[in-house]
Amino acid sequence: MKATALPHRFYQLAPCKGLIASVVKRFNRVNQDTSGNRNNTSDSGSRCANFNNTPWNSNWNISLRAAGGNCQTAMVQAAHYGPLVSLVYLLRQIHLEVRITASSENQKSGRRLFMGKKHKNLFQQIIAPANLYSAYRKAAKGKRHTRSHRQFAKDLEGNLQRLGHQIATGKYQPGEPRTFWVYEPKPREITAMPFPDRVAQHALCNVIDPIFDRVFLPQSYACRKGKGTHAAARDVQAQLRRVVEAGSKPWVLKTDFSKYFYSIQRDVLHQEFNRKIQCKPTLQLLETMVPPSGTGLPIGNLTSQLSANLYGHVVDRWLAHNIGSPWFARYMDDIVIVGECQHELAEIRDALESFAARKLGLRFSHWSIQPAARGVNFVGYRIWPSHKLLRRDSVTRAKRKIKHYVAHQQTSRLHRFLASWRGHAQWADSHNLIRSLGVA
Repeated sequence: MKATALPHRFYQLAPCKGLIASVVKRFNRVNQDTSGNRNNTSDSGSRCANFNNTPWNSNWNISLRAAGGNCQTAMVQAAHYGPLVSLVYLLRQIHLEVRITASSENQKSGRRLFMGKKHKNLFQQIIAPANLYSAYRKAAKGKRHTRSHRQFAKDLEGNLQRLGHQIATGKYQPGEPRTFWVYEPKPREITAMPFPDRVAQHALCNVIDPIFDRVFLPQSYACRKGKGTHAAARDVQAQLRRVVEAGSKPWVLKTDFSKYFYSIQRDVLHQEFNRKIQCKPTLQLLETMVPPSGTGLPIGNLTSQLSANLYGHVVDRWLAHNIGSPWFARYMDDIVIVGECQHELAEIRDALESFAARKLGLRFSHWSIQPAARGVNFVGYRIWPSHKLLRRDSVTRAKRKIKHYVAHQQTSRLHRFLASWRGHAQWADSHNLIRSLGVA
């Protein structure tokens, strides 16, 4: 529990202003009495607290600083002062209520958190020959034996010049996509664009992806370099361990948005694009690929991945800046929030549901608040502070596929699947499972 000064709006929400004012006065005095010196960075923070200081032996330069302190030391300080420790939970709850209320008022008044400078003159980078060729190389990965790639590669230089000219003159229009369904882990319609459109999308994302990747918070793990499912599972486990090391039992709020890609409001999405991009031709190309009105994005497009991640960043930003929650992780529309208190997570859940519905048009399909001792189902793993296991449905699907490939003697497909699945399973405590399947 981190001892911080309480906001002024605390008094407006407190039912007993006189009593709470007295508590705040004592709370702030404890901060002054038990912490390091603001003027000395090496002796500042809760780790350098002096428990022998009395109120009359303090001065205005001595107070609690976040730098150099941690939750466990702050708890020891509060415990040293006896009755105050019983009030810390109440203060944190009211502080959370203040943040949620302030967040709601900011949304109503139209106040926004801006994302820094805007980027101009991007269009020439998009249509540059070197960028178009790089986009072709990326689009061709895994597609070299398809008919559309072979047709495009027959006259590669001419097709790239033609595509670049269409984009530069504003005449580019996406072709008719091909759609198909996948049924694992759940039924989804996938959209496959024609090969020239894949090249055009890569050319655009080569330039704008790094811009938005610098904006995304560290708690976002989907479709980013250096992130992914393994990093997400590892960092959630680290968050659980921090709570345990602080002497508390971790609780976890897990949420999942219903039909996430199909529920994205494109006008809100383009507002987020406009917050960072001020190059008119680039925004027009974006509107050609992602229409600025209506609802929903096709699953399978490169621009859809970036767009969905940017849409989820609005939730990340709200959690980090408005609620002040440091312990959370998001993989596209799956969010995990780690806390020390079930009731605090319930308040965050209610506020998050209201914010997502009002601002983004999203609603929960599933949510749960449970102790971490039951395991956290996230990115294909069941995560505890001490270990990780594969999810049961992942193991069931793997057994079914292995049995199918063996029965039909599809040796090459079996080897490809096992190479991929072992890479996923080895990030969990799955040694015995791999041995039992005979795929070690």
